[in-house]
Amino acid sequence: MELTKEQIQLVENYLYNKNFEFIDLKVEILDHIISDIESYLNKEYSFENAFKITVLKWDKHFKDTSSFFFGFQYSESKIVVKNAVKIFKPFYFLYLTAYFLPVLFFTKVPIVFSENVLDFINGFLNALNISFFVYMIFIIVKVIKSKVKTTYSFILKTQYLSIVFLLIPLLTGNYFNDDRSFIPFLISFQSAGFAVTYICSYFYKKHQEAIQKYKIL
Repeated sequence: MELTKEQIQLVENYLYNKNFEFIDLKVEILDHIISDIESYLNKEYSFENAFKITVLKWDKHFKDTSSFFFGFQYSESKIVVKNAVKIFKPFYFLYLTAYFLPVLFFTKVPIVFSENVLDFINGFLNALNISFFVYMIFIIVKVIKSKVKTTYSFILKTQYLSIVFLLIPLLTGNYFNDDRSFIPFLISFQSAGFAVTYICSYFYKKHQEAIQKYKIL
């Protein structure tokens, strides 16, 4: 048995009261809730009882929770966090690899550069750093100003502080020890900063695609 427009409006009001505004999930969750209610109606339940039972089932999914993958300081509806973890998990391991691989490599295999290339390498890495730092600021400002919530904007919010991986090498300005070998932890910060910039760029594009898909301006 299909719900009437008035009954569907009650379900939409339920989502509204839960402050569930994630546009990439809202339609899917709405369909699931409606489907659950209809399944009870087909078993001869009244709409009121079917709605109450379904709401009790779904309430736990809207409770705030957090995840190890994003840090426990970032919480959101269980539905959002679960979906975000599923999407983000492969990028988390890219993030770890980008940091730990360079520091392990350059600690075990210190490469000494000739003096005449030090300024060029420093300048090149600093130029990249500045470009990526500016792009990260651009993403942060655009997402905050849009005020549209998606799973991707939640993921982006958890990555904003990672801009420090770009900032610290930029403030230092020099990537070399006195013996003309790389300073391992600075190269690792730089590498992690590049990885974070790529990750944020990817999820910013996904966020924009979701806005276009659901025609949210």
